[in-house]
Amino acid sequence: MHSMFRLAVPPLLTHRLLSLAFVMLAGWAATAAALPPLHVLIDTGTKMPQAEIVDEVVRSGLQRDLGLALAERLGREVSFRLLPRRRIAGALLGGVQADLLCNYLPAWLPPGLLWSKAFLPDAEMLLSSRRVAAPASLAELGGRPIGTIGGFVYPKFEHVLGARFRREDAPNAEANMRKLAAGRMDHAVIGRTTFDYLIRHDVEGLKMHPPLVVSSFKTHCALSPRSSVRLAELNAAITALEADGGLQGLLARYR
Repeated sequence: MHSMFRLAVPPLLTHRLLSLAFVMLAGWAATAAALPPLHVLIDTGTKMPQAEIVDEVVRSGLQRDLGLALAERLGREVSFRLLPRRRIAGALLGGVQADLLCNYLPAWLPPGLLWSKAFLPDAEMLLSSRRVAAPASLAELGGRPIGTIGGFVYPKFEHVLGARFRREDAPNAEANMRKLAAGRMDHAVIGRTTFDYLIRHDVEGLKMHPPLVVSSFKTHCALSPRSSVRLAELNAAITALEADGGLQGLLARYR
């Protein structure tokens, strides 16, 4: 027959241990609460799959879900701030309620910002209507109107075409695809992620050649140099998001 021995803990010691545990938990909670929220910027002209904006509130989309996921891994609350495209770079440089902007390349914004590791796969593609012959390269499009997005930069097109790069700006990629479908233009630039989403959800009557991939890349997050989030912390959060499968699930949601 086995005997059971119970270690007797004096009531006073038990009380002290419990008190210490409560103090430690309170300290951890206070530390988390003391961290300022992660202020994520989103361009007011953004459309799905990047963001669905209703009554000046970001309801869904890749950028919203990414901001939530990164904030969680940084141990912070998240706040989404909508700004016109022309004000975003200045807001990030100033750092007032502006920490982060994701799914960008350094070439798209002015210098002075901090950049995370590259982690969001995408590609820049040229769409061409079947009304015209499919171009074999960008060099064939000198002087021809190409659908672009106002406020966006296109370094590859500018390098290849130079002064012959003839932009025809629209507010977003969806507007350009509708122009293609309606026969109002013959060529437009678009990102692969956006194209894959729109071709399934929004645009009908679009007859085009297979897209010409101009460049493939991975985008980053731009971090304000005045943010309380350190670049190493941001990269660690991104690495965690990749490692735990969160990034793959997030991307699959908008394919």
